[in-house]
Amino acid sequence: MNLADGLRINSWRYPDKVAVVFEDQRVTYAELNDRANQLAHAVLGLGLDRQTKCSIIMYNNVEFLEIYHGLTRAAMISVPVNFRLVPAELEYVINNSDSEVLFVGKELFDKIRLENIPNVKKDRIFVIGPKNETPPGITNYEDFLSGNPTHEPDNVLQKEDDIFYFGYTSGTTGFPKGAMNTTRGTLDIVKNVFVRTAGKPHIKLEERVLLAIIPICHSNSVWSTLITLWCGGTNVIFPSGRFDPEKVLQNIHREKVTTSSMVPTMITRILELPEDVKDKYDMSSLTSLGSSSAPLLTTTKEAALKFFNNVRFSEGYGSTETGALTTLRHKDQMRKVRSIGQANPGIEIKLVDDEGNIVTEPNQQGVLWAKARSAFIGYYNAPEKTAESIDGEWATAGDVAYFDEEGYYYLADRKHDMIISGGENVYPAEIEEVITQLPQVSEVAVIGIPHADFGEEVKALVIVKSGDSITPEEILEHCAANLAGYKRPRSVEIVDEFPRTATGKVLKRILRKPYWEGQERSI
Repeated sequence: MNLADGLRINSWRYPDKVAVVFEDQRVTYAELNDRANQLAHAVLGLGLDRQTKCSIIMYNNVEFLEIYHGLTRAAMISVPVNFRLVPAELEYVINNSDSEVLFVGKELFDKIRLENIPNVKKDRIFVIGPKNETPPGITNYEDFLSGNPTHEPDNVLQKEDDIFYFGYTSGTTGFPKGAMNTTRGTLDIVKNVFVRTAGKPHIKLEERVLLAIIPICHSNSVWSTLITLWCGGTNVIFPSGRFDPEKVLQNIHREKVTTSSMVPTMITRILELPEDVKDKYDMSSLTSLGSSSAPLLTTTKEAALKFFNNVRFSEGYGSTETGALTTLRHKDQMRKVRSIGQANPGIEIKLVDDEGNIVTEPNQQGVLWAKARSAFIGYYNAPEKTAESIDGEWATAGDVAYFDEEGYYYLADRKHDMIISGGENVYPAEIEEVITQLPQVSEVAVIGIPHADFGEEVKALVIVKSGDSITPEEILEHCAANLAGYKRPRSVEIVDEFPRTATGKVLKRILRKPYWEGQERSI
């Protein structure tokens, strides 16, 4: 069994049903299945080894789903890359993953410096976009597919322990890491939806209409779009670019969307629309809405429950490393404010304190570990980091949590000082690595501080070397040239010293404290 089986099965059941909507484009199950098969045959025709890595750099589009399904049918590995990264970061992921094939949107092609990705031969780069806009000497994606069979390849060995995709997570030591996610693990995430809805006749999974807003290069949308195609529903793909809250409402109204997943910033922007704008659109089709990536403020949650008054609202916790682990159900939203809920079916959770003991009492903090079939199998070519995150059947993303007397979990801290800004994970070590490249900089500490719209914004505190000088503006300019926009500090402060432990470690919680005083949350 492979992850593309859901598409194949539903292409038999609902050949003429719309599987994907993107802007004015509508693609049926039969059409999507045929094109995924054509891609599988085209990739196999390149003579690659099984499990060859293939990087994908695109804005949201239909082709993303074709490529995921085609590559898994060919037993290749997808390496989705965040399009918001700057050229050096994109090249790092392509090279670190040992990718030999590159699928790239024509709008993003100029961000790639071909001389810096030596493992990817020019004839294995495929540009998605109009043929007349394809760079000279590069193959257009449609030409690559053209003429290939529309039936599924019948000579490919499929294994459930094959790697389906690498999910690159920002590095806690300065470089991103490729979390290896298997077919078996991702199938378990899909299966969870069927388990949770079993015996509920009012839920008809084939009527699922998902609005996929979060970029499809993120695990959240990888999982949710797959689930839709296994259910026999419809994926409505939201275009990339500047977030337009009214366009979300337009899509829900026009396509009769039944479910979506958003980050808190998106929900906030929708709620801030003028009442006369919100009143133009019918939200009654939306029956399920999930909030992920960061905690929702209580006032935002209250307003969301009022506006989306027909939905089962849920919040949850998960990561690229572990899969989806917990859910806070609709019935508990106001009873368990700030909670991430309880373990999903089939998931075991334990908290481990600093001494290595399992936490057994409520309100005691520990690193959250999970035993889940959905967990990753390690970081690619990073055995030391893998050993820190996997212990036998247990895996962790390093977050610190506690549980209450009823067994509901709450996030307390992020072990590696991670910042979540607008739903994107930002690791301070990666930014600190860039800033310390400046010869005038002695030390730097990057922290997250409150932001009304994005939840957190990035702030850099810098100690300048004795006898040198540098301005905050010069540091910001350096960051702009070397970091993706969402990672860049919004402010830089020059300081004389940092608070430290007895062993000299910087106490970031003390650096953060003045900014978070009086706030509802501390992460």
